[in-house]
Amino acid sequence: MIIKNPLKGESEVKDESKNERKKLYRSLFIALLSTASVFAVFLIFAKDSTRILSILFASPVDILIGFGLFLGIIAIDSIRTKVMVYFLGEKISWPVAFSNSILGYFYTDITPSSAGGQPFQIYHLSKWKVKPEFSSAIILTRWSTMMIFLSISSILLLKKYLFYIQIGIPVLSQIIWIIILIGVFISFAIVLMLLVPRVGIGLVNFFKRRRILKLIFKIFKKDDVEVLTKFEDNIRNFYDAMHMIWIKKPLLIIFDGASGILDLGILYYILYRSIMAASYESNTNFFLSFWSLSAIFILLSFVVYYFPTPGSSGGIEGAFYLVLSMYGTPSAVMAGILIWRISTYYLPILLGIITMIFEFRSKVGASDAKKT
Repeated sequence: MIIKNPLKGESEVKDESKNERKKLYRSLFIALLSTASVFAVFLIFAKDSTRILSILFASPVDILIGFGLFLGIIAIDSIRTKVMVYFLGEKISWPVAFSNSILGYFYTDITPSSAGGQPFQIYHLSKWKVKPEFSSAIILTRWSTMMIFLSISSILLLKKYLFYIQIGIPVLSQIIWIIILIGVFISFAIVLMLLVPRVGIGLVNFFKRRRILKLIFKIFKKDDVEVLTKFEDNIRNFYDAMHMIWIKKPLLIIFDGASGILDLGILYYILYRSIMAASYESNTNFFLSFWSLSAIFILLSFVVYYFPTPGSSGGIEGAFYLVLSMYGTPSAVMAGILIWRISTYYLPILLGIITMIFEFRSKVGASDAKKT
């Protein structure tokens, strides 16, 4: 999958690729070490680790089905990106759209608190000649529609489903609702800043007046006026692109929001199906419906994804195990969660590595072709 792209000189491309690879290998090593450690800890301290392993070894088909469904999420994400880029008057190929989605999940999985996916997607689209303000608007619009849905859903579900989480995590039972509401408030605040120019530009102007910022520019020998003026121009261009999407193309927002909700539904279903399959394998029952599990997932999203490990590993498995094991056999629930994580975390990391190799090769190959 070689994608054409205007490139720099051959030596610059190779140096840039080499530096990118070093950063990638370092992040990947930390991520895999962290997640492997979490995996091992769960198995060591689980009450029935032998049973968990036997369920896992008997579930390769369920893992592949889960991964296949996750590839459906990637396909939907790629369509979302392709459609939004098209309606903004830009063009990318289908391979670039798929790479952007795959690598977005890849960097989400290998960065602390799952925070690296969107920034990399913005960079990736810009690299393939989508205007920076458009690439930022596209990815942050997708993030905003998701957070609006999760925030509103959390407020509506909190009263009915908070109890499910409180009995599963008793140590946080008195403050879990506060943690969730803080997460909702922060999400709404960020969305407000992204959608309302007066808020974002006002924040920029606030920092422009800080003396410490001038001192930082002085230390790095940068012209503060020039840098801040350029930054403010980029911010205004970004808000122009956001205005085009949110005000002039409301149907695009409806499409993106609906497809984003479909993404989340598939992700929740993979977890539900994995636990049901593990329970069936161990001849036990799981007493939560898909809808109840989805509601719990939505509420826990504002807790577990802030866990400061690559891909939030450990926090996700631990929180879901503590809550969901109350409604099934603990060993089957733990096995189901691990099946889900293999399908939606470990295998996507492998897919990301393969995609990244193609990206590196396409850079060097295109550079060689240009030289000849």
